[in-house]
Amino acid sequence: MFLSYFTILITLFTSFGEPVTDKKKKLADEETRFEEDVRIFNETHEATFRYFWEWAHPVSGLTPRRSLKNKRYDIGIGASGFGIQAIIVGAHRGWVTREEVVDHLLKVTDFLENKAVRYHGVFPHLIHGETGQLIKFAGQDGADIQETSNMMMGLLVARAYFDKNTPKEKQLRENITKLWEAVDYTVHEYQDGLWWNHSDNQEENNGLKLLMKGYNEAMTSYVLALGHPKHAIKKSSYQAYVNGKNFVNGRKYFGYTLDLGKPKGGPLYLAQTPFVTMDPRDMQDQYTFYWTRSIAHSLINWTYCFKFAPEEYGYSQEDWGLTASQIPGGYNNRAGPSKDKGVIAPSGALGVFPYVPYQSMMALRNFYENHKEGLWDKYGFKDAYSIKDNWYSDRYLGLDQGRTVIMMENYRSGLFWELSKKIPELQVAKEKMEIHSPDHKTGFPLAVKENISQRVQLIRHPELKAYHLDYFLENKGKVSFEFETINGVVTTLFPSKSKSKGMHQLVFNKGQFLSGTKGKIIMKIDGKPTNELAVQLY
Repeated sequence: MFLSYFTILITLFTSFGEPVTDKKKKLADEETRFEEDVRIFNETHEATFRYFWEWAHPVSGLTPRRSLKNKRYDIGIGASGFGIQAIIVGAHRGWVTREEVVDHLLKVTDFLENKAVRYHGVFPHLIHGETGQLIKFAGQDGADIQETSNMMMGLLVARAYFDKNTPKEKQLRENITKLWEAVDYTVHEYQDGLWWNHSDNQEENNGLKLLMKGYNEAMTSYVLALGHPKHAIKKSSYQAYVNGKNFVNGRKYFGYTLDLGKPKGGPLYLAQTPFVTMDPRDMQDQYTFYWTRSIAHSLINWTYCFKFAPEEYGYSQEDWGLTASQIPGGYNNRAGPSKDKGVIAPSGALGVFPYVPYQSMMALRNFYENHKEGLWDKYGFKDAYSIKDNWYSDRYLGLDQGRTVIMMENYRSGLFWELSKKIPELQVAKEKMEIHSPDHKTGFPLAVKENISQRVQLIRHPELKAYHLDYFLENKGKVSFEFETINGVVTTLFPSKSKSKGMHQLVFNKGQFLSGTKGKIIMKIDGKPTNELAVQLY
């Protein structure tokens, strides 16, 4: 009798080995922590958007390349393309009105059409925000196809987003289509490839410089060049890109196989720029599944920073993110594990939120709570910092701000990935590139385990306020899910329900799970265990 009563007491006062009172306090503390994380996320997202809204050039409405007061006229065409997507985020989130953004973009497209210098429809890298004239950059004195492609991708997204049958939105769509159709990609096509720059002043090589080859941000240019409705390049011209150095890789770094790209992945912007609009979850070809490739790239960068970087750099699991950025005394456009200068760029970690949300959230919390004094200002986190040199950047860079805003939104809502499906030119191009939807098997095909813990780290989504996990069914069936802790305690996450073939999302609440709980999620089909995934809940 005594033993039975004692057992009941233990059951009442403990749960997963924690006294009830202690566990309640921990759960309450974790809820407070989560609410603060969501607040930091929202504040960072909006502040970063404000760079494109408030710091836009007053005449053109375009984005200054840097936040230097005496250089506000110095407009980056690529940064402005990202800026168009960034202010769409503002409208989508209600930070500004839809009508305000439409009026702003009408000003932008009018300036691009009637004032900005173009060469066969292609813009240079930099232009003057008031006159629209060329500003020479790194020896360039003509057209820049990659900067133009970033601009065009932003414009095409705007054309898809502003789809109402109002006079202003109709005019905006017409303006965008006119600018887009004027871009002649064939001028940059030579020797079965696209070339980055074109100058009428250069006589040799048809006036072309820098062949776009190997895995890099040029995927954006090839997609638009192949899908262009009037001036498309030949399908064979894609071969320079896929046959270039550092395209196929296939080696392992810190336990992660990297199908494509530079050794150890290179700068994180290579996992960001092509996918600010295109949805890597829906892109597979003979070379890779672009979603898992981007996750591997992100985890390689994270693992290097806290386990293999020089100790004097002061990196950690929270101080991470190597990508092109300002550095003390200059700029490093090759920053990555192989070209590390001891400088962290917040846009590196924050721009891969869709791929590794746990690692990105830990970085965001760290930037805000431990580096805010040196790093934070009106438009969110400045470009970079170095613990080793006790140095903080004094400026924002438009390209980095743009990738941050857009990819944080893709994590929150998938906004631009959904809009990309409404851009027919992208579908034409992907077919030519032989990029198709992945051939998934039943299970959790989008999940990639972190190699140290051999688990997928799950955090609650800031919009859902719950955990979420994508799963795929090859056939229709009755599916259910359970979570089994490493101590053998089983919790039903999703009761048996009939689901169609295809991708679905498992969403479940935190409930009584303490942060750090390890276990496995078990998928059952028609009551039989089919797949399981090792996870850790935070």
